[in-house]
This record gives sequence, C-alpha cells and structure tokens, in this order.
Amino acid sequence: MKFTCPQCQTAGDIPADSTVAPITQTRCRSCGVKLNIEQATGRVEVLTEAHPVPAAPHASGRKPKYDLSPVLTTRPLDKGRKDYLAFGVFAVVLCALIVIGFYLSLGIKLDTFNQPLKKITELADDVVEYGKSVWGQIRKERGPENKQARRAQKHLRKGYDDYKENRLKEALDKLSLAIESNPQSYEAYFWRARTYIRMEQFDNAITDLNRVVEINPEYSPAYDNLGWLFMRRNKFDESLSHLNKSIELNPDNGWAHYMRGRVYFNKGDLQKAFENANTACQLGNKDGCRDAKRYQSKLTQNS
Repeated sequence: MKFTCPQCQTAGDIPADSTVAPITQTRCRSCGVKLNIEQATGRVEVLTEAHPVPAAPHASGRKPKYDLSPVLTTRPLDKGRKDYLAFGVFAVVLCALIVIGFYLSLGIKLDTFNQPLKKITELADDVVEYGKSVWGQIRKERGPENKQARRAQKHLRKGYDDYKENRLKEALDKLSLAIESNPQSYEAYFWRARTYIRMEQFDNAITDLNRVVEINPEYSPAYDNLGWLFMRRNKFDESLSHLNKSIELNPDNGWAHYMRGRVYFNKGDLQKAFENANTACQLGNKDGCRDAKRYQSKLTQNS
C-alpha cells in the first residue's frame, strides 16, 4: 500500500507486517519524520516530537568569543565554565616557583630577589620618619610658645590698624600687649616706637628702636628712624652712624641718602650733602632732588 509524506511529498510503501492494524506508524525514508497512517481511509498524519528548546541566542547573534572571569565580574557563571584568568595566575606562580627552585639548586644567591624587598622596606621607613617629623612640627606649632606668638601677632595687627587710623592710644595699648605676649617681636617694638614718635614721646621711641636693633640687627627701618631722631637733637655723629648702617643694609634707600645729605649740610659739609642728595634724587626721592639743586647752587656761589 502506498502513502505520500505530507512533510516532503515523497511517496513510500506501508510496511507489509503492519497492514493488519487500523493505524500504522512508520517514518518517511526521505525526511525521517514520524507518520501515522489510517488503514481504512489512507489519511497520513505527521507526529510531533518534543525537542529541547534551544538556548537564547547572544544579543549580537553570535556566540561571544570569551566569558568574563569571576575576578572581573560578580554575576554567576554557568557551571563548568573555564576560568582562564585563574589558570593563568596558577601557571605564573608555578613557573616562578620552578625558577626559584632552579636557582636554589644551582646555589645562586637570592640577592636579586631581595633587592626590591629592601627598597620597599627603606621607602616605608622614610615615609614613617617623614610622618613623625610632620607630626612633631604640628605639635610644636600647637605648643604654648607658638600660641603666645599667634596672640602677639593678633595684637600687632590690631595695633598697626589703629596706628594707621591715628588712634594712637589704642595702638599703644595693643602694641604693648603684643610685646607682653612675645618680647622678641621686633615689629611690635618698631610700631610702638612709631606711635611714640607721633605722640612726640621721643625718648620712649629711641628706647624701643634700640630694642628693635638688639633683636634684629638687620632691620634697616629702625636705623632710619634713629638717624632722624638723633638729627633733630643735633647729635649728628650718632645720626650718621645709624644712617650709614641703614644704607649699608639697603643701598637703594633713597630716603636714607636724602637724610644723610641733610645731616652733612648741618655739619657744614656741603659737598657730601650735595652728593647724598643727588644720589637720593637718582633713586627717586623728590626731596633729594630739591635739596640737590639747593646744595649745588650754594656750591656754585661759594666757588
């Protein structure tokens, strides 16, 4: 008996040993599909078989070339997936052990391997020592002496502000507090001396300025003020001594040259008075320019 496969339209014969049954099951020799054939009607039906559902294709339509190692991702991997990174690390460690064992077997010293470890240890020691020094500096700055210095600086700033605004009594009080907090603050002594000068308390000013040069012999403004104070008292030699020191410390101090010219003029040395006034003028001091013309005129008249 003949039948036609509905799947591939290929004709076939029903097996002879199955013609006695009402329904015969067979397979198409061409496509291999399983068929049910009714003997009475000759109807052919394709039987469906359960096939495993294929896994969902990769988003790109292609199978990925590699999978992430557990070291690089936290998502769970499929069972049985190879961890190539783990194998690589294991292989590197194994090779390193083999190499070290080989060197040991040859009696070669491991100084080469110890050098990096020594450098790391030295670097760590340096970092620790640096940290100790920084912490020591912080503790030092927080010490009682530095607290007094900061307090003195605060009084000094406020006293200087009062001095600029001509609040002389307030300036004097604050600068005195700065000196009490830090007796080595030459700036506090200097600005208190300037305050005394404005208050025409010249003896007190000289006392403070002498204290300034004791603490800081390189502070040229103190010598300028001392030179001026002694000149107005007609103590010209003392004045010249201080002005010379100021010019030694700061040769470009036009005001000191101008003042020294005035001292020489008062001493009767017109030539040195002109030379100093002319230098002051060249350094940009206008009073020096004025005096230089006056001194030059007197020199001309005397000649």
